[in-house]
Amino acid sequence: MNADANNILAALAAFRDTKKFQCTESEFRLINPSPASITQPMEVALDQCATDLSSLVQRGAPQAQLKACIAASLRAVEKPFDTEDREYLCFYYSQLGQCAGVKVGSLLNRWLYGYWLSTLLRFFSRG
Repeated sequence: MNADANNILAALAAFRDTKKFQCTESEFRLINPSPASITQPMEVALDQCATDLSSLVQRGAPQAQLKACIAASLRAVEKPFDTEDREYLCFYYSQLGQCAGVKVGSLLNRWLYGYWLSTLLRFFSRG
């Protein structure tokens, strides 16, 4: 394994060890925390995705496969009823993408806003 893979594995391990949905991040400081009955399944899905990504990195999987892993995990999560919870979940999946070195912005926009609005966002963000 190369140094990049070791860095990715270390970042994913740190991600798994981090407590999530605590509303301590500056972006989410002012929201009301959701009950554990809502956040626990999301945290399990995030940690499982980090574990799956670690396995793929150890096997030397390409970036496309890492992105597909994140996409599959995101699709498997039932959408929480609260928009804040969905945005918070996207924040963590974005962190997973950063840990793995994968760009997942368009994927997260599609999940959060739907296909048509995410397409418009992508079209108008090109300047």
